Amino acid sequence: MVTVNRLNWRIQAAEEILLRFVRVLIFSQYFTPEVTAASFRLQPLAERLAAGGHEVEVICEIPNHPEGVVRDEFRGKAVQKRRLGGFTARYVWVRVSPAKGMKARALAYGSYALMAALAGIAARRPDVILASSPPLPVAAAAMAVASLRRVPWVMDVRDPWPDAAVALGELSNPKAVGALERLEQRLYKSSSAIVTVTEPFRRDIAAKVADPGKVSVAPNGTTDAWIEAGGQEEERSALGMPEDRFVLTYAGNVGIAQGLQTAVEAAGLLDDGFQLQVVGAGPRLAGLQEQAESLPPGRVSFRGVVSPELAARYLRASDASLVSLGVTRERQRSIPIKLFDCCAIGRPVIVSAAGEAARVASEAEAALCIAPEDPAALIEAVLRLRDDAELRVRLSENARAFAKENRREDGLERLERVLAAVAAGEGASGAV
Repeated sequence: MVTVNRLNWRIQAAEEILLRFVRVLIFSQYFTPEVTAASFRLQPLAERLAAGGHEVEVICEIPNHPEGVVRDEFRGKAVQKRRLGGFTARYVWVRVSPAKGMKARALAYGSYALMAALAGIAARRPDVILASSPPLPVAAAAMAVASLRRVPWVMDVRDPWPDAAVALGELSNPKAVGALERLEQRLYKSSSAIVTVTEPFRRDIAAKVADPGKVSVAPNGTTDAWIEAGGQEEERSALGMPEDRFVLTYAGNVGIAQGLQTAVEAAGLLDDGFQLQVVGAGPRLAGLQEQAESLPPGRVSFRGVVSPELAARYLRASDASLVSLGVTRERQRSIPIKLFDCCAIGRPVIVSAAGEAARVASEAEAALCIAPEDPAALIEAVLRLRDDAELRVRLSENARAFAKENRREDGLERLERVLAAVAAGEGASGAV
């Protein structure tokens, strides 16, 4: 408790530091225009820092996620620089592939780490470096550059690796797991501060470091743009959505962690008055499409990758939205950003998850929370919402209130203060 109080005091003292010019270098494999949790967290941070008068540069991969295909406007150059919202984004070449196996991922992660490290060495010397993980090689590149440039660095852990990769079945080789665990320990030790997104993550990371006080939480949340989108009405006809069905929409990454095969299974057990709408793409999309082929026409609709603005319109035009996570321990400790954004839209939310996501949603009475990967429970929740107008109104109002109390700006402010304290030398002795 004494160490945490010392951290809070030092971050409060960083207010004066924030008024001074700071040069920040951010490493993130994924970034805008890729639609990922990393870009949702880091683009607003970069814009916030730039608006405060600081010089910000982001080093990220050439946009190719989740399809594994480089976008046309980014082809032909190993490194491209773009100005975005007052800061610089430096896009570097990576080994891309539509395949999502372990070998393809390793090549993508390794090539990014190498190219990002070279770009970081070539960049102007920063006052502080921020690395956002996963994947873990991002932080390794940041650590290497920080060591060579003799500057402090902060590790932003959105999902602890390699634990998450093992839990999701992405990594199983014992030697590889052992090597990544040793790298994880080295990164934690080297960083001046560690920031993560939930309290369970903070506790687990704190148990692995010599100074638990260097670990703090900068939570995710929603934005004013999503809250404003929730105040608008949408015509389904303009979006090609059915007028005569109860539409449940999932919007986000269609990956291993989401357990969406359960939602498709539930769609097959419901009648033609229902439609599951999937907005997004990812490694499990093809499998879901194949699963849905045996169902009656219109029971499942796939929209592909769209802009956040269009995703918000699809959600607003729906009868309810779905936030889905698998049953692993790692997923139980996380809170997906989409929970806050779906709540901001002002439509009823079904949370098919356990752990932190279900806990915060239940405490706020902001969603119907059901057991993960349980099609019968999902069907029951859908029918309850369809048949109970009062429940729909109450959940929608509670969800909007919950979203307004959990804004992304709050977490970004915390992260900004940690960066300022570390840049001023306040974090290197275990303050964070």
